[in-house]
Amino acid sequence: MTRKEIRDLIRKNLGETTASFWTDDELNLWINDAGEDIAFRAKCIKANSYLTVVEDTAEYTLSTNFTDYNSIYKVYLNTNGSTWLQLKSVDRDELERDNRGWLSVNSATPTKYYWDREEDIIGLYTPPNSDNSGDSYLRVYYTKDFTDLTIDTQTPGIPKYLHMGIVYFVTSFGSTQRGWGDKANDWMQKYEDRLNKYRAERTRERTDDVVQSVPEQNVR
Repeated sequence: MTRKEIRDLIRKNLGETTASFWTDDELNLWINDAGEDIAFRAKCIKANSYLTVVEDTAEYTLSTNFTDYNSIYKVYLNTNGSTWLQLKSVDRDELERDNRGWLSVNSATPTKYYWDREEDIIGLYTPPNSDNSGDSYLRVYYTKDFTDLTIDTQTPGIPKYLHMGIVYFVTSFGSTQRGWGDKANDWMQKYEDRLNKYRAERTRERTDDVVQSVPEQNVR
């Protein structure tokens, strides 16, 4: 749906066909707020790019390299300049438990990565040595922020199934402004249900992919 189509559905749900109580600008702002919430919670906008790895340097600022990221879900390292190795995702507690003294280890070939949204960093364990550092040596797969809609002919950069989630989210906000508490709650529940169904279907699809990739076994 385009922004105008989304806004028209919102107005229909709110019981007005023209801008009388809510201005177009107000609804457009909420539409972008909804898109941002969906992108963050559903992790539905994906991208990947490269990061330069520096010898003996374990941690890197994420927003410097990926200005629109909101989470990291897969990382590959170009080891020795020839082979791409997927790194295992860990957190600092896991590193401390399994690798005592991990902060002071010598540089080598990294095998794990960790990231922290609040600190805005991605870290490598171990720190890379000269054989495993260079321009574009780290390929990062991440989910990204919603890009605001600025004109009525634009469509949201999220899966089509979630477009109605924007409608439900904004309708709930509008209902709250009018003091329609029960209606606001109902629309917000529709929004939550839509997110939950999307996430459940995505999980099912991935599970099916794994099952289908396993070769059949002869059963005697």
